Amino acid sequence: MKAAVFKGIENIKIEEVPKPEINEEEVLIKIKYCSICGTDKKIYSQGRDSLEEHPDQILGHEITGEIVEVGSNVKHYKEGMRVNLAPNVGCGYCEYCRKGQEQLCPDFKAFGIGLPGGFAEYLKVPEEAVKRGHLVEIPEQVEFKEAALIEPLSCCFNCRQAMGIEPGENLLIFGAGPMGNLHLLLNQQLGIGKTMVVDVDEKRLEFSKKYGADYIINGKTEVIDKIMKITDNKGANNIITTAPVQAVQEQALELVSRTGKINFFAGISGEPELKINPNKLHYEQVKLLGTTGSSHHQFRQTVKMIQNKKLNIKQMATKVIGLKRLESIFEEKSVFRNNMKILVDPSK
Repeated sequence: MKAAVFKGIENIKIEEVPKPEINEEEVLIKIKYCSICGTDKKIYSQGRDSLEEHPDQILGHEITGEIVEVGSNVKHYKEGMRVNLAPNVGCGYCEYCRKGQEQLCPDFKAFGIGLPGGFAEYLKVPEEAVKRGHLVEIPEQVEFKEAALIEPLSCCFNCRQAMGIEPGENLLIFGAGPMGNLHLLLNQQLGIGKTMVVDVDEKRLEFSKKYGADYIINGKTEVIDKIMKITDNKGANNIITTAPVQAVQEQALELVSRTGKINFFAGISGEPELKINPNKLHYEQVKLLGTTGSSHHQFRQTVKMIQNKKLNIKQMATKVIGLKRLESIFEEKSVFRNNMKILVDPSK
């Protein structure tokens, strides 16, 4: 089969690799789509320590497809089932796994990192992932293009639940990329009030306006003055930073309202040192938190959410490419600037 194989920093090759063979406890998926995540871009440009243990890895973790082979001992899953794959496989024994927070397991393995991923024609789901419920059935009314966005949307849902955003509260999103706009769509559907999106890229801000943002603000302008004017000098009730920029996180602390909430949604490379005024948190009862990934329960809840066609995430899939394009697309910055989610179709 054909697969996009990560060979090292800034080096992905399309190769013929053996089609996976399954045992009696495993399942084989034919990939329909695997969307490109910011993590894939980061691995391409910077590498990842854990990949040193898995040379020639197949990347891609936002996976949807159809079951084509089922091991003889697998009872629930059948050939022909339409499925998604929750990507983070925990150890199953630690306190986080037992609480249903597999994405926080200290020893988790992820498809596309510790396990072969979805930038290929086929993918094997190993026994532990089958038995722990990583295969999630997709309802017939959900298209595969929509299903390819379930994993990133579930990360946004985890963020929302952690923040406890109330209907009618306003929301400020730093970053008008795919994740920022998924947050925008999700929170509008769940009853948010005014929505404000900040970015330095006018093209991306145009996407946010198209997706229903009440205010779009160029980050190169006087952001603080504009947000304060919009919020009657009270600040934003909820702030989500999807831009991996330390200055954005510090600015969020200036813009949050009393009793407001900030979620550091995007990780920052290196060893950043953040300047925080502890009195802002203390005297104004501000909540500062972060989230990563999603639990299996949140993943499955997200599948149910997108059955509601009012949550139109399909519009976020703005480009479909074949495997061959993965050799060069990460160098083409304009492609990512001019699109939201880019889906890989291994059949192309």
